[in-house]
Amino acid sequence: MIAMTLGAALLAMWVIYAIVAIAGIVAVFVWAVRSRQFSDQDRARSLPLASGIPTSAACDNAAPAAEQPAPDDSRGHGG
Repeated sequence: MIAMTLGAALLAMWVIYAIVAIAGIVAVFVWAVRSRQFSDQDRARSLPLASGIPTSAACDNAAPAAEQPAPDDSRGHGG
């Protein structure tokens, strides 16, 4: 039987860990390419610019504050 020192055992463990991690990364990349995750780069480029801030027309259609239900204050705030 081959006797391994603690340093050699740790090195072997890290090498195996690195091989498994690289294989996982490659598998995820292959999945992404096959499922066309990188196909629409123009849309991905403009996503950060879509702010999601409502326009004034959307704000005009919102219900006024008086018509919205009041929050439930039955929890007792100790005061």
